[in-house]
Amino acid sequence: MEKAKQLQSLHEDKLVNAVEAAISQMMKEQGEIPAPFAFFVMGSAGRKEQIHDSDQDHGIVFDGNEHCLPYFLELGERIVERLEKAGYERCIGGVMASKQRWCRSFISWKEQLEGWLQDDSFEHLRHLLTFFDARPIEGEKELVWSLKGLLFEKVKTKPYLLKRFADNTGRLPQGLNLFGQLLVEQQGEKQGLLNMKQQVLFPFVNGMRLLALKDEMFESSTLDRFEANKRIDTEIVEAHYSFKQLIEKRAQWKENIGIVTYVNPDELKKDEQKQLKRWIREGRRFYEAVQKKIEAGD
Repeated sequence: MEKAKQLQSLHEDKLVNAVEAAISQMMKEQGEIPAPFAFFVMGSAGRKEQIHDSDQDHGIVFDGNEHCLPYFLELGERIVERLEKAGYERCIGGVMASKQRWCRSFISWKEQLEGWLQDDSFEHLRHLLTFFDARPIEGEKELVWSLKGLLFEKVKTKPYLLKRFADNTGRLPQGLNLFGQLLVEQQGEKQGLLNMKQQVLFPFVNGMRLLALKDEMFESSTLDRFEANKRIDTEIVEAHYSFKQLIEKRAQWKENIGIVTYVNPDELKKDEQKQLKRWIREGRRFYEAVQKKIEAGD
């Protein structure tokens, strides 16, 4: 795990430095922070799975009245600008602390989460799953944990939500064809390439997120969720071992041959291709096992 940890540590330093610089600048130019708050990251940063300068996914929750909102939206924009200078592109979908959907008071955040849960459309479920990977890195972290606690309460009282979440995250492209061959893009600029995130990584990520929601795990990192897991099912134990291997290999490939999201199987050694196929099979097997647990109410 050494290479993966080194890469994540590098990103963490860049992230924290940018956020602290933005806060310092904001306080100098706009005055003291008007209320307790927490800045959190989501996506691959929230799960500690960054191996390159991905786009930004983050938010702010503050414990104050709505008069504080303009200050925190401006702080969010300062953070966005600092991260952009550090190499992280703005999120095309606007999942950033400079946008009001992702920068709210604690009360407003509760209302928004409850609204998403009540109107469980595909988009709202996607927002909820995005938020569930939130990891606070600055400020009053308990604000984020309290909001996650709200999700646990709602899922416990409305078990059907887990099935809806599973439907939302189960729509992933296959990684192998019927003959056990790697499925690559057939046309376009990615022709001949396999999507490492969608086809290999995400079955593990999505499966463990569902278990974390069901078993009330506050951890955001997929690896940390595996570590916190109390279940001893064979599929989970195997998936944990494979996922550790997978993220370390991704980090090595990033350094050695520049692979980030897409991989050209022809650039890999025979044993690496074989290993990739095994991860795809185990990831699918793991996700399907989690789905069955949720459907059975286990």
